[in-house]
Amino acid sequence: MLDYRDPLFSIIIFLSLILITILITNLVASIRERNRIKHLQEFIEKFDFLSDKEIKSIFSDNISENALILLAIAFEKEGNYEKSLNIYLALLKKTTSSQRLEILQNMAEVYLKAGFLQKAREALLEILRSKPRNIKALKTLIVVDDKLKNFEEIENIIEIFEELDEEITKEKAYIQFQKAYFQSDKSQIRSLVKKYPFLKRNYVNYFLYINPKEVFDIVNENDVYNMIDIFWNYDNIPLKNSAFIQIKGAKKELVTTIKSPIFELELLKYAPKELADLEFEYICSNCKNIFPIYEDRCPKCKELFTLKVEPIITKKLVF
Repeated sequence: MLDYRDPLFSIIIFLSLILITILITNLVASIRERNRIKHLQEFIEKFDFLSDKEIKSIFSDNISENALILLAIAFEKEGNYEKSLNIYLALLKKTTSSQRLEILQNMAEVYLKAGFLQKAREALLEILRSKPRNIKALKTLIVVDDKLKNFEEIENIIEIFEELDEEITKEKAYIQFQKAYFQSDKSQIRSLVKKYPFLKRNYVNYFLYINPKEVFDIVNENDVYNMIDIFWNYDNIPLKNSAFIQIKGAKKELVTTIKSPIFELELLKYAPKELADLEFEYICSNCKNIFPIYEDRCPKCKELFTLKVEPIITKKLVF
């Protein structure tokens, strides 16, 4: 019989502890996996499958998961969100592969495009239940919470990004501005724009109609060129700098010999007033997509403050 002072006894005890630790770890992992699968099934059951014979016929054929995902993406690009979601939901129900997280991410983005923000949020939270530090899901969740005005939730996500050493300055500044805007905290807005110059357009949009003098005292010529769409559509701009003078000259409100660095403004100075007008489009400096309306966040790549204004000469509409 082994004595407890025998070295062999110590080795047996040590190995037994390792074995017990391994068994407990595997048991906990197994319980977690069962809970994750159960929760996923409950998640799937929340969403109704729409009756779609075409989708059912697709699944009756022996088509690979990758091909079905590509088909869902194609429907999404066409704007047929219903068919895209039906494919994803059916895939999610039948697959046990690692593609589940990819499918959930794609679903969340389709729900976001379709305007079903709470469903998008539920899909993203399901991803984060399995992978709490999934960067793509966290970034999409920020976009969803931004639209839902869940400021506290966004601040929690920002803390996670900071722990991961991710660059999050713009998101952090933007959420602070949004909170100040909804609280009508003018001093905080002024403080933020001094610290983060990329917020200047938001500042101008906020103050231009409640305190225009303050705006006109602060903006410089480069600001005017960068935000020409705002000032072009604003009446009674003052002659504070040459950029404002050029806008007034292009609108035929005065005659000026000052040359504009913006070709379209220079052209309008010499075009008949009744013939041409100025409109604008917005190009994302990150993904290079073009949009007809300005948004703080690019509708395509979801990056903040990447849309740059581009003036376009158009034929003037006569009513």
